[in-house]
Amino acid sequence: MLSLKPRLALALLLVVGVFTADLFEPADNVSICFAYTLPILLGVYMGPGSTFRLAALATAASLVGSFIRPPEGGIVLSFVVNRVIAVAAQWLVAFLVEQRRRNHALVDARLTEERLVAETGRRFVQILTHEIATALTAIDGQGYRLGKLAQTIEPMDIIARSEKIRHAATRLKGLVERVRLAAEVGRGEILLNREAIEAVPFLEALVAEYEAAHVHIAVCVAEPTLHGDRVLIHQAVSNLVSNAIKYSPQPCAISIHAGRSALLDGSEITVADHGVGIALEELDRVFEPYYRAANSGGVPGLGIGLHLVRHFVEAHGGQVRIESQVDRGTTVHLHLPGAKP
Repeated sequence: MLSLKPRLALALLLVVGVFTADLFEPADNVSICFAYTLPILLGVYMGPGSTFRLAALATAASLVGSFIRPPEGGIVLSFVVNRVIAVAAQWLVAFLVEQRRRNHALVDARLTEERLVAETGRRFVQILTHEIATALTAIDGQGYRLGKLAQTIEPMDIIARSEKIRHAATRLKGLVERVRLAAEVGRGEILLNREAIEAVPFLEALVAEYEAAHVHIAVCVAEPTLHGDRVLIHQAVSNLVSNAIKYSPQPCAISIHAGRSALLDGSEITVADHGVGIALEELDRVFEPYYRAANSGGVPGLGIGLHLVRHFVEAHGGQVRIESQVDRGTTVHLHLPGAKP
């Protein structure tokens, strides 16, 4: 298939060719005017508006041709009527061609969207089955060992293995919860319960949930009050902290800062790490559902954490900004509006 420039050149060449033939044809032979529709037909393979521009050029050329070489007996009514009919035919073809081009573009857009949906679904099934299989393998393995060693196993070993089973079960529960939230986001069913949130106790309680992870999380609060849905904001920040832990070498240090937003009248929560980072060309895609960066191999996850973060923040009327460098770390800014008047 020819690219745009060769197609345009071919269309112009056809106009010039037909115009030249028009000069040599008898003036009363109006059938040549219908030949001007040939370059118009190429508009179906060109960009929006190209068809009408070609029609205008063809019309101008056909009119100029009629005046350069008028009929020998002078311009009569029948000659004018025939030329008008020919020009009308040119524009009718232009409208039909443009409509076909638009229909073709619409079909292409739908096919692209369907391919994207299919690819998203494929990624989701692939990641979900892997995560479920990993958790079930851990549960099955620990359960098997408990049964096999039931007569000789030490109490502390039982506790350790039961903790591993509980951890795997918690992981499955988390997967189910994230899939449920993603489904609610997709259906637009997020309902906000806005309230004033004291930033210090809110963030301290969130950090306390990660004590068992043995990571250092520094909290700095310059804005004492946040406004929004407590549960959704907690989920958003928690997703960012979880990502920071997963993608940072151990022991890792994470910082959470709450302050005034520089983008809107409200607050900003920033979560920063010094982990593996994200390549610049992937930054625009990390918010897609079930998308995982190229350097995330081996790290468990569904690829919907940042997708949920963005939707939770945008549901508040806020914005998300992300900065990252490979092997240097990632910083995510959540900009939330202030109290509603």
